[in-house]
Amino acid sequence: MKLYLLALLFVFASCADLPTRRTDKLSILQGVTNSKEVEFSVVAKRGLPLRFELRAEDGELLAPDETKIVERSFSPYVIHKIVFVREQQTTFNLYVYDGEKIIDQRLVGRGQRESTKLRLAVLSCVNDFTPKDYKIWNTLQAQAPEYVLMIGDNVYADLSSAKTTQVTDPEILWNRYMDVRLTLPVFFQERLIPTHALWDDHDYGQNNADATFKHKEASKEIFQAFFAQDLSDDDWAPGHGTGGLLSLGDFNLYFLDGRSFRSPEKSHSHLGLDQSAWFYSKLREETSPSFIIKGDQFFGGYQEFESFEGNHPQDFQEFVGQLRQIATPFVFLSGDRHLSEIMQFPRSLFGKPSFEITSSPMHAKTFGPEADKNPWRVVSEKEHSNFLIVDSVAKDNHWFLDVTSFGVAGERYFHRELAVYIKDLQDNLKENRKRRSGRRSYRKLRRKRRSSRR
Repeated sequence: MKLYLLALLFVFASCADLPTRRTDKLSILQGVTNSKEVEFSVVAKRGLPLRFELRAEDGELLAPDETKIVERSFSPYVIHKIVFVREQQTTFNLYVYDGEKIIDQRLVGRGQRESTKLRLAVLSCVNDFTPKDYKIWNTLQAQAPEYVLMIGDNVYADLSSAKTTQVTDPEILWNRYMDVRLTLPVFFQERLIPTHALWDDHDYGQNNADATFKHKEASKEIFQAFFAQDLSDDDWAPGHGTGGLLSLGDFNLYFLDGRSFRSPEKSHSHLGLDQSAWFYSKLREETSPSFIIKGDQFFGGYQEFESFEGNHPQDFQEFVGQLRQIATPFVFLSGDRHLSEIMQFPRSLFGKPSFEITSSPMHAKTFGPEADKNPWRVVSEKEHSNFLIVDSVAKDNHWFLDVTSFGVAGERYFHRELAVYIKDLQDNLKENRKRRSGRRSYRKLRRKRRSSRR
């Protein structure tokens, strides 16, 4: 009898720490957001005749420019994808109707305010089985970032009740993504923040998985369904896998898929030949200050976990050699490590100052002050859940970055000011603005043609 009661208490204690699905509101994510477009992903129960509109303070009403529903026969929930074309300077609310009844309302984030400045929140490792730390999302919102970058392990698809499980089919992937969309506070906050996502191994579907993962195509479809970044074609250029180039004002954000093309052999490729060629070509063409983003670390040869340098050292040397020949200023962003840190590299490595900024975990396991010897480290936070706020300014031939680590209740674990020198910055930015303007005109024409075919 005692054993039975102890087992029952253990079950109750375990359940008390598990996340609870929200049913009082819809799960809404604001995705790609720029001067022209804004995209949303809305999770709702199947069969609801939902209608969406943007409503401005002056009463102006906007209908969606494009809509799409993603569903699976086994799931009681569907995903509504919506794109609006709107004036960025106008404040809008998103209204969701069930028939003629308003069932949800959110304040829409405007995104980047000034082309020369960008305020980012950077995070990774979002374990939904750690609800005690969910209030960190309120801390993030209080920092008022213009954009949130969820750069990997946003969904622990290979976890079940906080234990590793085998992903045997895409249904498990879909259901775990749905668990996250129906529990995390970020999807239920009154004020939406533009968010862009990239995956790493856990949201890919298997710990330390590579190109041989058998469900990778189905996993990509699910990832794109749940995040709002597959319909927009203004300032978002899809690359390979879940990667691509997001242009925000005078800054370029390169998202590199470090899973879909990763070779299981150490002497082979990390990013794949096609993705690598695409990235080098874009970085040469687009000379604006650039963030190079991947789920796990680039410079990780100092530690035993996954990294570009550690997993594929020969390909990494080729990567460094290619970047050394490119004049574009860049900073690396990474996650995965369950610690946050800033690395600074000597000017001789790339011919210019550069840094790697790692942000992890948002809320997940931490490993304490383990004794690793990172030769590049400037500062780190190893013992607490945290995210980073990265403020960027492109000004006077310099790219300035202000990086702060915030904890669950708003604690500041570290703060550093970084500077990257940019030769001929103003001329480069003017040239890039002209190029992007021409690209927008082409995309506008393409969208008109696509609409006329419906």
